[in-house]
Amino acid sequence: MSNTTVVCCAEMTDPSWTWIASHFPGVGPKFVFAICRRRRIDSYVRAVNLSRVLGALDGVMKAKRVKADVLVTHGPALAAWCALFSWLLRSRSIVLAHSFNFASVPRGLKRVVFRTLLARVDGFVVFSNVEREIYSEAFDIPIERFDFVHWGMAPPATTPATIPAEDYGYVAAIGGNGRDYQALVEAANVLPDIKFVLVVRPENLDGLKLPANVFARVDIGFGEAMEILRLARFMVLPLNPGEVPCGHITLVAAMHLGKAIIATSSPGVSDYVQNEKNAISVKAGAVDELADAIRRLWVDGALCEKLGEQGRLFAAANCTEAGVARQFRSFLASRGFLDR
Repeated sequence: MSNTTVVCCAEMTDPSWTWIASHFPGVGPKFVFAICRRRRIDSYVRAVNLSRVLGALDGVMKAKRVKADVLVTHGPALAAWCALFSWLLRSRSIVLAHSFNFASVPRGLKRVVFRTLLARVDGFVVFSNVEREIYSEAFDIPIERFDFVHWGMAPPATTPATIPAEDYGYVAAIGGNGRDYQALVEAANVLPDIKFVLVVRPENLDGLKLPANVFARVDIGFGEAMEILRLARFMVLPLNPGEVPCGHITLVAAMHLGKAIIATSSPGVSDYVQNEKNAISVKAGAVDELADAIRRLWVDGALCEKLGEQGRLFAAANCTEAGVARQFRSFLASRGFLDR
């Protein structure tokens, strides 16, 4: 069967993006897309992201126009706006907040606003089990509304990266949210013979004095970042011991590329990292332990290769777009829109 229609609302820069529609050929649901593209006015209005607001409005209006069964949103703020417009416009579409993740849980009045709007969302999809508990408690939403699925992606495409020739043979660290680069830089200070390349945002470098063996690449494209990762010996994922999990995209990308990983031990990555099997875990903020783990992988090529291969196998089995599609199919079936 299916006469099911799904409207997918997301903030994307690629106009050809079709989420997981290719995994539903033939008799699967019909997908309609509403993309929040940046507008010039965004540079003048700082109080609110107008592209997001107008994109959410477009998504809800499309859902009403095509009588969509499900409106899928990507990201928590977009979910909140779509929930508001769905209520105002009396849309009958079920709202599914996919890729639901905050860099930090809102507090005060902002949390009250989110709690009010998110109460109108029918379901949520998160990329770690611990987030089910965190967001359920923070927004007073029954935990049963939250489903877990591993972050799914294809092996990342890469584009040529600008790296000085002398930098080849290095450890990579990539990403901006929830990172503890202070601990990594301190570890690098005691490992002067090992080079590090950090792919970061400008704010990640605030207050840091980089030693001569640490090189930073700031605000580069995703493909170039993935090329830096591909050429690295292995990756370090240094995480803050915060309440919200971060780093899933970088973690899974490294796994797909067959890179060994040293990651801060955290409930947010425990669904992915299996210590001494597909990665090495270290305690948050433990500089000496982190430095020892880096030295260990740097000198033990066989262990590095073994962990990288086990990570690749884990990602191939669990962290794919097909896995995300299976979870979404299960959601549709649970609502009576598809046969199981």
